[in-house]
Amino acid sequence: MFVTVSDTGIGRGAVVSARLGQKRVEVDITMLTSPGGRRPTHPCRLIAALMGAVSAVAFLVLGTASAHDPNRPELNAWFKSLKNKVGEPCCDTGDGQHAEAEWDMAKGGYKVLLRHPHRPNEPGQWFDVPYSAVIDQPNLSGIAMVWWWPSYAMDGSMTPKWRCFIPGAGG
Repeated sequence: MFVTVSDTGIGRGAVVSARLGQKRVEVDITMLTSPGGRRPTHPCRLIAALMGAVSAVAFLVLGTASAHDPNRPELNAWFKSLKNKVGEPCCDTGDGQHAEAEWDMAKGGYKVLLRHPHRPNEPGQWFDVPYSAVIDQPNLSGIAMVWWWPSYAMDGSMTPKWRCFIPGAGG
């Protein structure tokens, strides 16, 4: 796992991001600064916030369940061979997830039902899948799958960052 902390503006905030294989998670943290905006007023709070953010990122990166079927190990090489239209690999050992997907006739593309990872009991939200993420080859698993990671706004709303999507057998 590779973790970075970057300053987003003169002492006003930082982004903690982690990369484990192809999976990337980002967490925005806000720092308390002195009136001039040069340094944190409470270094202990900054350290605690950074430690909490790094822990959250590590939990999110390492806590994803495998979407590969353990009863069909012959598909592992196929999953690892999948690439989106930009040529980026989709899979890094189980970071994809089964997806509820539909073809949107009006928009001429797929949409996927995604749930907020921190609010799994809330209903999901439908998101349009960008064309660049759609894989146009036969799906050997037969199940629609999506590879994505969440990006969060300051108000807690989630926006998906897309890597790949492969429609199910009927899609």
